[in-house]
Amino acid sequence: MQYLSQRLAVESARTEEDHRPQSPVAATQRERILAAAERLIAEKGWASTTIEGIVKGAGVSSVTFYEHFKSKEACLVAAFDHAVEELRAAIPAELSGPEQTRQALAALLEAIDAEPARARLCFVEAQKGGPQLRARYEAARDAAAAELSDSLGEAIVGGLAWLLRERLELGGGEGVQDLLPRMSEIVLDPYLAHD
Repeated sequence: MQYLSQRLAVESARTEEDHRPQSPVAATQRERILAAAERLIAEKGWASTTIEGIVKGAGVSSVTFYEHFKSKEACLVAAFDHAVEELRAAIPAELSGPEQTRQALAALLEAIDAEPARARLCFVEAQKGGPQLRARYEAARDAAAAELSDSLGEAIVGGLAWLLRERLELGGGEGVQDLLPRMSEIVLDPYLAHD
């Protein structure tokens, strides 16, 4: 029988991408770990989320956790990346006009209301996390701003992120659907004012 510390010593040479077991069982375990991490960070916050809590919530051992992730932050970065992918998948890709933009914002708000823990991870706790998680948040925000492909992109995305963070952090469990008119105004007014 190999002790956890011995397994970790052998595993430490692997890169993060190599740190993903490939079997179907391992993939299921990874998904359970990410889901537990997402739930816990939403409930308890970045600082109070522990590896022990994650493994308990996922129903896996700490050995299994370390087969997938090097650290708590690596796990939470992976959970953030997964959450961002899921939110992006809910948004229509084509944003060719004002009505499509409103539809995309409505789809985002609907996805946030459907998965508030995921949204809290993306818009609140990612900004409070460790350096890797904060860097990943900033990269995701910058990528969203780049999609607007003009000088206002960063300000618009920053304004939307701030509005969502404020509601998710201080909203007391309210949904976000009522933010659609304000968010549409933030996104569209700078462009419609020039017409």
